Amino acid sequence: MAKYQLPPLKNETEFEEFVCDLFNSIEKTDSYTNLEFQTFGVKGQEQKGIDIFSSKAETVIQCKLKSLRRKDSLLQKELLQDIEKDLLKVQHLDFCFKRFVFTSTFRDDAVIQEYIMSIKKDFPFDISYLGWDTLSKYVEDNIEILKKYFPKLIPKKPKPDFPDNALGKDLEKKNYISYLIKRYGEWKQLELSRKGEKFNWPSFNKHLMNKYRASGINYININYFENLVDYLQGRIDKTIFGKNNIRKGSRNYSSFDEHSNGIKE
Repeated sequence: MAKYQLPPLKNETEFEEFVCDLFNSIEKTDSYTNLEFQTFGVKGQEQKGIDIFSSKAETVIQCKLKSLRRKDSLLQKELLQDIEKDLLKVQHLDFCFKRFVFTSTFRDDAVIQEYIMSIKKDFPFDISYLGWDTLSKYVEDNIEILKKYFPKLIPKKPKPDFPDNALGKDLEKKNYISYLIKRYGEWKQLELSRKGEKFNWPSFNKHLMNKYRASGINYININYFENLVDYLQGRIDKTIFGKNNIRKGSRNYSSFDEHSNGIKE
């Protein structure tokens, strides 16, 4: 059973790029750089029946983007005609190849596949047809192609389940700590700016994590909350801006209860 129900692409250029990337992945060449499988020319140029080629893999590929709103019988007929025309055109290519692959946004189809099998003996190269079902199967295990062309299908990572005693379990307390950290960093930056220096956020965060033995703010043990509040408030009070506020009788921060009720100094 397929992992994903991939919607067929609707833009011709995007479909060609998709097939090019996919074959680079399948053939295990330099994916996403088009150094092996490359698009053949640009629209408006004579492409001689192909859209993609790889001289190293000795393969040429034709991409047929079809509107799927029409009847299957009409799509089958149209694709069979396309194949006939393109097989005539590729005989005028100036380089050798051993494999000709037709790809389409139309599904895998027995009528087309039987036709391909019936004409193989008439050509000096192998011919195959890959419909959207087969293309989708190749994509399923390629997370990079899924991200690039079908980002909405990538499952979102579940939110981390913090330990019961982690600060991240109590959003109000965690937000208050974040507020104090931000206040300290911003006010410390005010005095450092006078020296042409910048506050080192990563270093301060690392200091906090080491002090409270945690891998991140969400993982700080909630039993340290009051101690952490006192520590951060003390750091704020010792900044030049904080000292000036205290001399003026102004407050440097809201209390936890005030912050929880939306009152912010």
